[in-house]
Amino acid sequence: MPRFFQVRKVFVLIVVVGFFATSAQAQRQFVLVTGIPPLRDGAIAGADYDGDGDGDVFVTGRQADGTLQAVLYKLIRRRVETNGGPPALPTIYADFQEVTFNKTSVIQGSVTWHDMNQDGRPDIIVTGQSLTGYTPDNVEILVPSTSIYINQGRDSFRIVSSNGLPAVYNSKVAAGDFDGDGLPDIVMGGRTSTGLVLGVWLANSVQRFVSAPTTFTGLQVTSISVSDIDSDGDNDFIVSGMDDQGVAHLQLFANDGLAHFTELTTDLPNLYFGGTAFGDVDFDGDEDLLINGGHIGPMIMRGETSLYLNDGTGTFSKSSARFPGLFAGGVSLESVDRDTDADILTWGIESLSQLGSEKIVVEENIDTFFLPIGIAASVLNGDVAWFDYDGNGRKDAFLSGDFAGDRAIFIYEF
Repeated sequence: MPRFFQVRKVFVLIVVVGFFATSAQAQRQFVLVTGIPPLRDGAIAGADYDGDGDGDVFVTGRQADGTLQAVLYKLIRRRVETNGGPPALPTIYADFQEVTFNKTSVIQGSVTWHDMNQDGRPDIIVTGQSLTGYTPDNVEILVPSTSIYINQGRDSFRIVSSNGLPAVYNSKVAAGDFDGDGLPDIVMGGRTSTGLVLGVWLANSVQRFVSAPTTFTGLQVTSISVSDIDSDGDNDFIVSGMDDQGVAHLQLFANDGLAHFTELTTDLPNLYFGGTAFGDVDFDGDEDLLINGGHIGPMIMRGETSLYLNDGTGTFSKSSARFPGLFAGGVSLESVDRDTDADILTWGIESLSQLGSEKIVVEENIDTFFLPIGIAASVLNGDVAWFDYDGNGRKDAFLSGDFAGDRAIFIYEF
């Protein structure tokens, strides 16, 4: 049996204690992933690329033998195997199969799904460092890379070459229409071969991008989220990252509708290794904001996770709700249970001084009261994606990275 399967079977016992602690958690399951190698230093994003009703996944990263990877996997089936009857729990598997097409393998980047050509099929934007060769001393030569893969249906993708976007790593990408022409544009930031970049790139009809009018200070980006924060009909964005001096920034930019952006003055903390997400938490029709990240203390970095409520004009005030403080992970504000409100998903490291403090936390929104329904161990040097892999209408957490001293890949199913 492969080593990573052994690690994950041991982990099932941990999950029984840590992830199913209350009756409210009875429908939460731990799922073993087959067909996808466990990776580190990569990114994950899920979407139903083939329209069959379940979630497929694009993953990047480094395998245990050092090989770089960027691969699309389609879900073949979810299966359940019994283990000799009570009191043993059944083992659930998610079986995936590789979809082959020409692409660039990367690490230390991002994966984003968006329908870039508006044909009803999600396309893929991938950033990171790609391997171009080795030095005479057998050291890897890595260069930044940004690729767009257009979904043509029937498991076929074409790459958009010379797309006009900067090649970046330590990066994040998000898409939205920023200039009101109906075409998806891109906001992205990260490290290039010469320095740091942050900007908005506007699309034309053939997925060629040109820089928007506003100039931004470059950042090594850990999160970008797009939303209409001020209810004026155009897309704004928030970005978390570090500048070339290693200083943390959490910046909110308002759009005038023509892709001219103004940074807003806020009370948001400048967090290291931050995550951001928009969603309507309090049912008032505007987008609230969930953040996490780290504060540098006198002795060690500590995490913060906070919710900020929007008054409808893009002014955010901190909620009194309290959540476990995490950093170097991320957040999501989407419905867990198929209702109309936004629930809380946050993941990351609680403390650098505590081995094994990486965790994932799920809290259900019940009329703005947040009920913890899942707390379990998470991964290091990897990524967490939040999407409905099994097509049951509830979001699941897909994790890949270092766990228990080894690479692992698994799903928390809802």
